[in-house]
Amino acid sequence: MDLGREPPESTPGEHSALAAQPSSPSPAEEWARKPRSIPALFESQSEILDLISSRAPLQETLGRTASLAEEVLSAAYCCVLVLDGGAERFVETAAPTLPAPILEVVRGGQVADKTSAEAICAASGTTLYLPDLADDSGELPSDFTKQLFSCGIKAVWAYPLLEPAGMPVGVLSLYFGTKQGADPQTDSVLRSLARLARFAVEHHRSDEALQSADQRFGALAASIPGVVYQRKVSPDGEIRYTYISDGAKDLFGVSPEEIVSDPNALFDCHSPEYRETFRERLLEASRDLTMWDVEATIDTKDGQRKYTHAIARPHRMPDGTVYWDGVILDSTRIKEAELRAASIEARTREEILESVSQGLALYDENDSLVVCNSHFLELSPGLGDVIRPGVSYERVARAIIENSLPGRGDAADADELLRQQMELHRAGGHSSERRLPNGRWVLVTEHRTDHGGTAIVLTDVTELKKREATLERSNQELQQFASVASHDLQEPLRKIEAFGNRLHSLCAEKIGDEATLYLDRMLSSTRRMRKLINDLLAYSRVTTKSRPFEPCDFKLVATEVVSDLQIQIEESDGLVQIGELPVIDADAMQIRQLLQNLISNALKFRRPDAPPEVRVSGRLVTAADRIGETMPPPGDVLELSVSDNGIGFDMKYVDRIFNIFQRLHNRSEYDGTGIGLATCRKIVERHGGELRAVSEPGHGTTITAVLPVKQIFSEA
Repeated sequence: MDLGREPPESTPGEHSALAAQPSSPSPAEEWARKPRSIPALFESQSEILDLISSRAPLQETLGRTASLAEEVLSAAYCCVLVLDGGAERFVETAAPTLPAPILEVVRGGQVADKTSAEAICAASGTTLYLPDLADDSGELPSDFTKQLFSCGIKAVWAYPLLEPAGMPVGVLSLYFGTKQGADPQTDSVLRSLARLARFAVEHHRSDEALQSADQRFGALAASIPGVVYQRKVSPDGEIRYTYISDGAKDLFGVSPEEIVSDPNALFDCHSPEYRETFRERLLEASRDLTMWDVEATIDTKDGQRKYTHAIARPHRMPDGTVYWDGVILDSTRIKEAELRAASIEARTREEILESVSQGLALYDENDSLVVCNSHFLELSPGLGDVIRPGVSYERVARAIIENSLPGRGDAADADELLRQQMELHRAGGHSSERRLPNGRWVLVTEHRTDHGGTAIVLTDVTELKKREATLERSNQELQQFASVASHDLQEPLRKIEAFGNRLHSLCAEKIGDEATLYLDRMLSSTRRMRKLINDLLAYSRVTTKSRPFEPCDFKLVATEVVSDLQIQIEESDGLVQIGELPVIDADAMQIRQLLQNLISNALKFRRPDAPPEVRVSGRLVTAADRIGETMPPPGDVLELSVSDNGIGFDMKYVDRIFNIFQRLHNRSEYDGTGIGLATCRKIVERHGGELRAVSEPGHGTTITAVLPVKQIFSEA
């Protein structure tokens, strides 16, 4: 196209028809009449800026900009197009005078590439100059240019509205009725108008974004069960609220306007204690810029009790003013749920404490009484006025000591007893017995809790004390019986045996065979009676004549036992072998009796076709090797075994052989009282161990005593 050529006066088709219309003023003629006043640009800029600052509609602001462009640049028409956020289509069109045929196409988004897209994509920001819209043949290249030509438009100038980052927000287009070349002055004005339009678009979008943010913030603030606020603390200590959400009305019963006007209106709901300390606490937090995290109880004007939780973060301005941005949450439902839970927990704890049959008291890490049950008060008679929550351990201990001293006792004695008690208390857990003034006995058990407190349990052991006394009397009677059995009962037996032997030696030939038989049976029964009495004495003395547990050399004890049984071994032509045996805690006398009974039985219950062979052995088993065992004793043990090759027995009788007076064989076959193995079991159990037996008829027996290596108690 030729920029200097006028458009033809007559062209075929639609163009010819439009050109031949009546002689009303053409757009080009109208353009020719408009004054070219560049100073008008500067006079009108303030008007447009006022529209922008007053938040006038964008359509109005851009329309005024387009009108200004038409006035200053003497353009036929001006159109400002605004892109959507994705820069994909036009969403705003400001074209006050643009003819309807062109406007319909523009608003429909069907803008020719050369008038819009190409200009917008010109990242260089330069103006796009378009030549004559008709070619030499008079044919119009597109429907849009046909519309332009029909309206007398001969050239279009377009300038993209670019953000500082270079992204397009729209395009400003000028439509001229003459062939318009590149004019530096016009280009400069066009750039200025484009920047003004771009500023209007950006300001409008920023305002929309701010309004949207305000709406979202308002919706968010309304959704919070409480209040959103901003508080200002001036350097001179003045406290004001710059903003508080509408939730203040629901939470405090005070409108936001009242609180902003008078901050004290917010605190009328709080307790006097809270109001008295609030200012100083807030000023201190403002100086230190520490997080504000405060719970409070309020009473609203309508009489409701509510609970709040305020959380705010401070930031200091250059002038020293501190702003607090925060929320005041309505935690009433949560707090009421916590109070209900605490009440239920307190009732449950009280029910549990009261369900315990012992007296129970708990002290905190500061030795202050936290709680005690009614049984504790019952087992602390006369102390009802002293024992109460918050009282110190030392005060209760002193009251107990003074109450237990006869006639209230001497103050010096009480001080000394208190000193001893406090030493035990500071040392940790301990147990002791206390006799109450009413004669009852109480076991006091005290131990430290994981949190440094103290738990005290009082157990009424009066009945246990009575049973102990009864048992002590029984033990004394048993000892008296043992004394009688060892002396008074055996004395007649010795006389019967002595006179029987004398009678047998003097009169055996005179009284005849039948009388001699009766005499022999009498003497045999006497010997069995003495043996039975001796065995019963040995059985009873397992507990009555026991000794403290001390390190015991089992190898030495076994050797001595074998030496004592040498005659029995020789008579049976037997053999006793002793393996390696350790030293463990035990009562040496009772271990001696244990081994003597077991080896003697092994020699006695021999097979008639083979001499007895007995082996004494021991095996140490550590606690780690016994993991999974449920049988006593715990810890490291010695498995002391006595094995023989004797007659054995059926394992169905294994529990019977350890019972007193239980025999598996007739007395005529194997002599004995049936007390030996029962005595062995009693000895082993007294040591905290266990006695086991494994046997098979005709193939011998192994009896094993499982004994702890270390005794928990040093005395029996």
